[in-house]
Amino acid sequence: MSRQARGLVWLSSLLIIAGTIALIVVAIVADKDHPLSTLSPVGRQGRDIAELINPIFIVAGVVFFLIQGAVLALWWRYRVSGSDTGDGEFGYYDDEEFPEQTHGNNRLEIAWTIVPTILLAVISVFTLVALFALDDVKASDEDVVVTVIGQQWWWEYQYHLDGDTDSPPDFVTANELVIPVGVDIALDIKSRDVIHSFWIPKLNGKRDAVPGRSHDWVIQAEEPGRFRGQCTEFCGLSHGYMKMVAVALPPAEFAQWKNNQRTAATAPAEGTYAAKGLDTFETQCASCHVIVGLTSRGGELDSWNIYGEFNGGNAGSYLDQETLVAGAAPNLTHLMTRGTFAGSAFDLYLDAGDHIPYLELAEKGTLNRGELEAWISNAPERKPADAADKRGMLAFPGLSPEDIDNVVAFLSTLD
Repeated sequence: MSRQARGLVWLSSLLIIAGTIALIVVAIVADKDHPLSTLSPVGRQGRDIAELINPIFIVAGVVFFLIQGAVLALWWRYRVSGSDTGDGEFGYYDDEEFPEQTHGNNRLEIAWTIVPTILLAVISVFTLVALFALDDVKASDEDVVVTVIGQQWWWEYQYHLDGDTDSPPDFVTANELVIPVGVDIALDIKSRDVIHSFWIPKLNGKRDAVPGRSHDWVIQAEEPGRFRGQCTEFCGLSHGYMKMVAVALPPAEFAQWKNNQRTAATAPAEGTYAAKGLDTFETQCASCHVIVGLTSRGGELDSWNIYGEFNGGNAGSYLDQETLVAGAAPNLTHLMTRGTFAGSAFDLYLDAGDHIPYLELAEKGTLNRGELEAWISNAPERKPADAADKRGMLAFPGLSPEDIDNVVAFLSTLD
């Protein structure tokens, strides 16, 4: 091998090693602010997962460097740099000049079979222990059970404060799951259309939402904050935009939020822009969206009781499960108390960071008016949908700019 070729081999090896180390360093440094990371958990279940993953990563890293180190050591030990009798420039050598060839070593072969087997067996034991712990979905701290329903392409949360999921929920919200700090909250995960997967990595692992089935899960946060998640089962056009947020509040703030969510909305004063927006909303939006106390079906004002129909799966009802087409949209009764909309794909406030307390968003946040108006006018342009098949929000080209302004004025009263 020529000196130039040897130099290229050395350079390639160094680049591979340097690149691997750089990737590891970047992953460690960048993890702190990454919204979808399992490596910086803030919940008991998330910590259980991290405590399993981290040692496995360490073992895998040690094995990787041992193997690569052995490869490089063997390459260096048995390299051939030239020949007095052959053409060293092109790597031509006589047979007798090659190193002694070894065609088997029973001790080594037994060792590199037994050692990985033992290693994998140990990892399997710890993995099973962690899986059994995660599969313990009993949440005895509080009676609250939240029915989590996946739909193309957003998440709905039905709160049963007494734990009875066979009765209508006490209230319903969308996109943002609000929980008290330090309390295990039981989740009952379902789907209205296709298979989805619920995942908030800082708090727990993934749980599928399957049509016609119910999957129990538990979520818990050890500190206040807003933690993002993502649907991880491909579910159609806007799968990548099907996000969610878990909001952990101190128990006193959670009680305040809970009490507000249970109340019905009130109509804006007659003659205001918001009242005109309500009129437009009732004719254009209320066939899908529910605002408890304002919208109606069959001449009767909507209440939380309409959500009880989902458990029966009545074909043709507001919450139709049997046809795998939802025909439902996010409940907007307290829209302005949330930080995101459209399946958490967009921020509802321009400054909705952690510096504004969650319960004060409606009061102190700056409404992301441009994005909200664009969504109302032409949602499929902002987030792909198949609205003709009741999958995602449709466009409203017939709404004038004045109509949209009035609708936004009305929505701004929903706090």
